[in-house]
Amino acid sequence: MTASNIKKFDELTGQILGVLYEGFPVPRPLLLGDLMPGGISFDERIGFDVPNKHGEFLFASIEWLAESGYLRYKQKIHATGYTDCVLTAKGLEVLKATPDSLSTESSLGEQLVDASKIGAKSLVGDLAGQVLSIGVKFATNHFGLPG
Repeated sequence: MTASNIKKFDELTGQILGVLYEGFPVPRPLLLGDLMPGGISFDERIGFDVPNKHGEFLFASIEWLAESGYLRYKQKIHATGYTDCVLTAKGLEVLKATPDSLSTESSLGEQLVDASKIGAKSLVGDLAGQVLSIGVKFATNHFGLPG
């Protein structure tokens, strides 16, 4: 994975978690057309739209977040997205955290929502990186691993 993939993953993660945080606890769909409008291409061989490499990257990101315990979903709809997505307890706890290094009282989730609304992709990616780092610390402390 290249540094640009990590940056892209962080930006998508921030966008995904921000959407779910804003609507919590109500499950909502995570749709390719909403999160990455250019993520679908027409496949002439089979005669309909399918996720392209950008769409597949989004889907892989959502799958990773689910497998890592940040969110859950009911089902994947092949070329469309995921149904009934919601933050898990871990995802909510991490997003409610307020980093000590910040002089703000806003949680990471609130900051993600605000940054997403103004389209600050770089900030969304930076915040998502902080969320994932806190999630790792929570996991290692929970399992008694050095962290």
